[in-house]
Amino acid sequence: MILLDSMPLTANGKLDRRALPAPDPELNRQHYVVPASELEQQLAAIWCAVLNVEKVGLNDNFFEL
Repeated sequence: MILLDSMPLTANGKLDRRALPAPDPELNRQHYVVPASELEQQLAAIWCAVLNVEKVGLNDNFFEL
């Protein structure tokens, strides 16, 4: 999802899809927060194993992993 100040429009006033910016996945990523407690570390380890990812942070969104 990208936040725009205004939608680009054609001369006819319709949405100009070609003028829309390309999505940048890096903008949606949060900074990695290390799981602190033992329970958080255990849960992060489980998610890493299940999803086959290298690391899962405290604030990572399940649906974005």
